[in-house]
Amino acid sequence: MKRIVIAGRNDSGKSTIVGELYRGLKGKEYQPLAVGSGIQDEKPYLHKGIDVTYLTIAVPEPGKDVVADIERVIRNHVNQIQEKNRLIQHARRALEELNKVRSVLELGNLSQRDIPHTSALPDVVLIEAVGINDGYKSAECRKLADILISIIPAGIKSEIIMEQGSILLDEADIVVVTKIDETPRDVSSTTIKLLQRIYRHKPIIPVVATQGVHVNLVLEEVIKRLNEPVFLMDNAQAQTQVEIRVPKEKRNV
Repeated sequence: MKRIVIAGRNDSGKSTIVGELYRGLKGKEYQPLAVGSGIQDEKPYLHKGIDVTYLTIAVPEPGKDVVADIERVIRNHVNQIQEKNRLIQHARRALEELNKVRSVLELGNLSQRDIPHTSALPDVVLIEAVGINDGYKSAECRKLADILISIIPAGIKSEIIMEQGSILLDEADIVVVTKIDETPRDVSSTTIKLLQRIYRHKPIIPVVATQGVHVNLVLEEVIKRLNEPVFLMDNAQAQTQVEIRVPKEKRNV
């Protein structure tokens, strides 16, 4: 399964974007599995429209943005879905056999409507990073991600964007600017223009996720990268050698 990591500072709107992407990908016939950061319990994610069947919480180790053995977390949750599906299938077969007996005894049949349907297995993973390392310095997120989305609140200070070693900005596949509706227009405009100047070849997408404004653009970029192997091949090569660097544009700003 391809892994989409949503990284950024705490309280930048990461979990909201996770929820929006979950619903958007599901609407495009993907079945995402959402991995929450562990800072919150399940309830906020459920309020964002994520099905509890496809939600798990992974608490990272102290000082880490993502849990170390994320593959085990994903594998365990998929195994739980498969086990539940097996139990449902056994229950349906057992009820069919019981109905055969009841029919012979002229007792009528029992309905299977109360037995839940089996669940589709996930084919893409949405992973929310905690953002403990100032949100933009965790090389582990880049190594983990097939697609890396960095979330920046519109009111963030320009010094943070300009700071050396912001690896999750430098290496992001998609940069999403959030909290546009909570930030003065001139401040938002300055942040977006600065990002566009530094990262000329990245999609810089301002969104108001709670109102669905421009979230479809983020979804389109994600699906483009899921469907075009060249993107994922480039990322796989980048993950083998991740270096903290300052882009030429950033040094000259």
